[in-house]
Amino acid sequence: MRFPTLLLCLCLIPAAAACNSSSSPQPSSTQPPASSTTPPSSAAVTQKPRRTLVLRTIGRLPSALQDPAVAPLGHKVYAFGGLTSADSSSAGILRIDGPARTIASLPVAIHDAAAATVAGKLYVLGGGQLQSYPGIGRFDPATGTTHVVTDLPTPLSDLAVATVGSKAYAVGGYTGSVFSRAIVAFDGTHARTVAHLPVGLRYTAVSALGGNVLIAGGRSTSGPSSAIYRFRPADGSVTRVGTLPAPLMHAGAGVIGSTMYVIGGIGSDGQPTNRIVAINASGAAHTFRLSLPTPLSDAGVATLGNRLLIIGGNNGSQAVTSIQAIGWVRMRPAGAPKPPTPSSKLATSKAAMFKGPLPGDLLIADRGNDRLLVVNPAHKILWEFPRRPGQIRLHFDDDAFFTPGGKAIISNEEDNHDIVQIAYPSGKLEWRYGHPGAPGSSPGYLNTPDDAYRLANGMVIVSDDLNCRVLEIRGFHVVRSIGTAGVCRHDPPRYIGLPNGDTPLPDGHILISEITGSYIDEVTMTGKLVRSFRAPVSYPSDPQLTNGGNIMLADYSRPGGVVILDRQTGKQLWRYQPASGSGMLDHPSLASMLPNGNVIVGDDYNNRIVVINPRTKRIVWQYGHTAVGGTSPGYLHIPDGFDFIPVHANGSPNYAAIQHGPPA
Repeated sequence: MRFPTLLLCLCLIPAAAACNSSSSPQPSSTQPPASSTTPPSSAAVTQKPRRTLVLRTIGRLPSALQDPAVAPLGHKVYAFGGLTSADSSSAGILRIDGPARTIASLPVAIHDAAAATVAGKLYVLGGGQLQSYPGIGRFDPATGTTHVVTDLPTPLSDLAVATVGSKAYAVGGYTGSVFSRAIVAFDGTHARTVAHLPVGLRYTAVSALGGNVLIAGGRSTSGPSSAIYRFRPADGSVTRVGTLPAPLMHAGAGVIGSTMYVIGGIGSDGQPTNRIVAINASGAAHTFRLSLPTPLSDAGVATLGNRLLIIGGNNGSQAVTSIQAIGWVRMRPAGAPKPPTPSSKLATSKAAMFKGPLPGDLLIADRGNDRLLVVNPAHKILWEFPRRPGQIRLHFDDDAFFTPGGKAIISNEEDNHDIVQIAYPSGKLEWRYGHPGAPGSSPGYLNTPDDAYRLANGMVIVSDDLNCRVLEIRGFHVVRSIGTAGVCRHDPPRYIGLPNGDTPLPDGHILISEITGSYIDEVTMTGKLVRSFRAPVSYPSDPQLTNGGNIMLADYSRPGGVVILDRQTGKQLWRYQPASGSGMLDHPSLASMLPNGNVIVGDDYNNRIVVINPRTKRIVWQYGHTAVGGTSPGYLHIPDGFDFIPVHANGSPNYAAIQHGPPA
């Protein structure tokens, strides 16, 4: 919501980290050379394509997370609990089968637990919050419920688990008073100690390989360990079989083929590493040539078929949202010609396009032109609305967001006092709330609505600005009002002083910005206040979550700005606000963080959308001509809102990844 100055008078870290990923695969060069017995003249014909391991970022978690307990089941990976960006334990249960979605909750919030699949069932072992827990719980994906089946011999957090045959083996951990030496076998019903390590270890990396359990590194009472042990379930023996290239703790591990890969971790210097260590079944270890794009510790690592998934973690300063995968790809034999197909050329050009500052397509609410556009990073218009006779006309479409799954677009027509939802890409009107051109506060009426979002459960939330309330609407009925119509002062959740943002968060909370007093409020969907603080801006607009779980906020003024604030305290972590020059913003209304860590901003009165590199604080991409409005291709007029469209590896839109707020 953008009010003129007169109305307001009357009504009265460091730079953000870039994406923890590399959009281009990193090849391993550990494959053996092709046989020299093949005649050179026939090599291109008879040689089979070689395989190599590559690392890719394949998705994002709903919010930043470290220390989750992860385990595969079928073609899916499940992640249990963990630590959030606020260093608080999570009760969330995520399912990762393409997009990562929260599907259920644990009975209690935990972190530093372990998870395992035993006889086709999922179990969560131990973990802790203020203390270590002994329980082993079984999670049923069909019902979303978790119930305790038995206890570990002692309470344990910081443990690691590997499954061999029909049993899971929990290694080490912390009892709450000592570092555990125990190796505990669990068969789905009973848990008992079957062996002991030479020393107590927590935060170790384990994998099942060759019918045994390899145990690499970990934290001992004297610091990180470099020892590699092998536990033989057949006879209960524990033997040291190797040494890591350097001491390591807080790493994860998984197996591809006949090799265990130890992912990241923390070294003797107390800092996370980007190294990957490869260990064979005999315990021989070396630093693998493939490395993580950034240092990472405390990630969840799961083997899924012939690849590893690396879920979340900590980059040394904060928890991250990345989901990365290591897997095999086929390489053309040396000398083999590249297939000269148009589709491969197109895929290459698309991949190059999306490696730039804008890693996807963009929906733009071109408010001053009463239209919606979808553009790609090369500034090409892919879709425009309205375009054909018979389609509804837009009136001051202030913001626009895709509905979950990308099959429709919801837009608040601020000065028209209504909300519309149109099918995408057909443009057919599917739903309207409010009386066009008639402001009001009675049932069915809105007064200057802002930031309408449709959630996965079908509910719509909207900031009903001049009524000083945030509404939750189902169908055509208001089911909850946060704030009271006609009472415009700061006392959330009873009263709100001129709201203009209502961003739904993955955990079910809502971020509300109040113009009066420059407040940011975090409330639950049920209207309970979580926290409130004043933002260091003159006109707060549309708070959003960063990749690290903090708050990004636009300062709707001239010169305008963008700030990143600590979600818990409101402390300023980063600011962009040039006072002059080409980088100066003029009434920016919305700013958010792209998956690659860049900052995208709707620079309203400069008639442009810009992408800013947060480290250099320079504009690296722009759509629109600075301070020049227009309707021709490449021009905008007061673009107030936008929504980012993720893309698949080949550049095609990934509408399934679009979601605002919690999953259904």
